[in-house]
Amino acid sequence: MKRIINKNIISALLALFSVAACSLEEDILPFVNQERFYKTEAQCRSVVNGCYIEVADIYHSSFLLMVEACTDLYYCTTTTEDAKLEISPTKPEFGGTVWQKGYRGVDLCNEAIACISATEHVEEAVKMPMVAECRVLRAMYYYILTNTFDGVPFYTCQVNTYAVQDSIRYLGRTPANEIRKYLYDDLKNNALPWFTEENGLKCREVEAPQYRSGYAHALMLMAKFAMWYGKDDNYEDALYALHKLEELYGEFNEANYPLNDIKWSVKGGKETIFEIQHEYDVAGITFAGTVAKMMMPARGKNADGVFLWDGVDLPGYGNTMPSVQVLKVNPKFASFRTYKAAADADKKDPPTKDPYAQLVSTSKNCLFGYKNLPCSVTLEKNAKGIYETALDKSKLAVTDRRAPLNFAFGNWETGATFNYLKNDGYFYSGEKFWCPNILQNYDSNNYKIFRYADAILMLAECHCHREESGEAFRYLNMIRERAGVDPLESFTGYEDLLSSIINERAFELCGEFHRKWDLVRWGIWYQKTVDNTAYTSGDESLLANIKPCHEYYPIPDKQCALSGYILDNPAYKDYGLK
Repeated sequence: MKRIINKNIISALLALFSVAACSLEEDILPFVNQERFYKTEAQCRSVVNGCYIEVADIYHSSFLLMVEACTDLYYCTTTTEDAKLEISPTKPEFGGTVWQKGYRGVDLCNEAIACISATEHVEEAVKMPMVAECRVLRAMYYYILTNTFDGVPFYTCQVNTYAVQDSIRYLGRTPANEIRKYLYDDLKNNALPWFTEENGLKCREVEAPQYRSGYAHALMLMAKFAMWYGKDDNYEDALYALHKLEELYGEFNEANYPLNDIKWSVKGGKETIFEIQHEYDVAGITFAGTVAKMMMPARGKNADGVFLWDGVDLPGYGNTMPSVQVLKVNPKFASFRTYKAAADADKKDPPTKDPYAQLVSTSKNCLFGYKNLPCSVTLEKNAKGIYETALDKSKLAVTDRRAPLNFAFGNWETGATFNYLKNDGYFYSGEKFWCPNILQNYDSNNYKIFRYADAILMLAECHCHREESGEAFRYLNMIRERAGVDPLESFTGYEDLLSSIINERAFELCGEFHRKWDLVRWGIWYQKTVDNTAYTSGDESLLANIKPCHEYYPIPDKQCALSGYILDNPAYKDYGLK
C-alpha cells in the first residue's frame, strides 16, 4: 500500500493506458484488453498507480469545508454552499464530486483487483501484494462514501459489460455498517496476509522501510470501520486492528514521535499512517491546491506596498498569494470568545451571563487547559506571554504545546501579532497547516489523513466504552503528555471520561478531515454544531440552514433519477429539501 501519493507521477503513468472505469452515472469507457495488457509487473503497477488519483483529488479545500467547517471547530465566511449548508439533492455541491470521484475510484480498484488477480504472466508473490494494495484503496473509497452519504450502493465486481453496469445502476442503498463489516473482513482476510516481513509490510520496493503504509493503512481503515459498528462486539474488532498498529509503531511519546512533525509541511513523518504528498521544486510548483491557502492568514499590503499576512511579516511563506476567505477557528472552540466581547464591561471575571464563559471558568477540560483567564488580558498583544510565560500563572491551569500549532498568533520572533480579534473575533489556524513558499494557490504540503495519535485516541475510546478506565486513561494521557498537558487521573463517570476523549480528539486532530465524521459517529453532530458555534457578523446563514438531515450529504438528484429512484434521500424530504 503506497502511503505517499505523487499526483503527477501517477497521472503520467495512467496516461500510458486506458483503465476500465465508470461512475454510476457515466457510460462505460473503452476497456483494457486483458489478453494484451497485464503481462508484466510494470503494467500491473501502472494500473495500481491509477487507483490513487481519485482519492488525491477528493482531499482538497472543498472537502475540508465539508468535514471541518460545519462543525463546532471551524468557521468560514465564504459564499461556498458547503460552508453554509446550502445543499440539497438538487444542489449537492461538493458532495456530487465526492460521489463521482468516489465511485470512479471504486471502479478502478475493482478493475485492478480482478485483472491483476487473473493474469498468468506475473507470479503470485509479486501480483498479490498489488491486489492487496488495491483492496486497501477500495476500502478507502468506501470509507469516504459511507461517511459522506451513509448507506450507498455497494459492489466489488469488475464493471466490464453494459449488463453489469446496468445492474449496478439499479442498486439501492446498502446499510453503511454492513459495508464496513464486509470491508473489515476483506482487509483482514484478503489484504493483511500479503503484507509480510519479506516485502516490508508494503508493496513497493522503492519505499523506504519505514513506509509501512500497506499494512498500516489497512489496519487504520479496519479500526475506523469497527469504531462505527463496534458496539455490537464491544469493540473487539477495533482493538484487534489498533493493537496491531501499536505493535508496529511502538511507544507513543515525544522522543519517538515529535509533536512538531505533525505540521503538514513535514513530509513523510514517522507518525504518518497515510498522507497525500505534493511536490515543490525550483523548476516550478507541481501541485495547485487551496487547503493551505485557506488555512493561512489573509494576505495584503501595508502602506509601503509590502506584502503582509494580516499585518504581520511571515518570512518564508511567500508574498504572491492572493487574498482569500480563510478558514478560521471557531471562537467557542478557542475558549476566548467572551473575553474580547466583555473586556470593557467586565474586567475581572468572565461574564456570568454567558453559559460558555461559565464552562470555561470551571471546566478542567476547557481547550488547552486555560481556566479563569482574566478579561483584562489583551490577547492580540500578549499572546506570546500567555503561552510562554503565563502572565498570571495562578489563572492558568497548564500549557498545551499544540496551541501555537493550531492557532495563529503572529510572528513569534518579532512579537508582531495578527489583528483577528479586532476584526471579527475569530482565530486563524496555526502553522500546523501553513505552507512555506506558498505561491498563489499552489500548495506543496502533505495532507495528513491518518496518523498514529488518532489510533491512540481510538484505543482510549474503545477502553472507555468497555468501562476499562485504567487503559482509557493510559492512552488518553499519552496524547496529553506529548502536548505538555497534565494527565487526567480521575473522572465522575464514563460519560465524563468519554467527553474528555471527545474534547481531546478536537484538540489533537482539528483540521485533519475528521471532526464531522467523529461527531456523526457519536450521534452529536447537529446539537454540538448548533450549541457550540458562534456565527456572527452576518454569517448566521449556517445556523439558519442547518438541519439534522445534514449530518450526511444527499445522493445527487441526477443519480437518484438514473437509478429509477431506487436511490432516494428521505431524510431531506422530511425537511422539505428536494
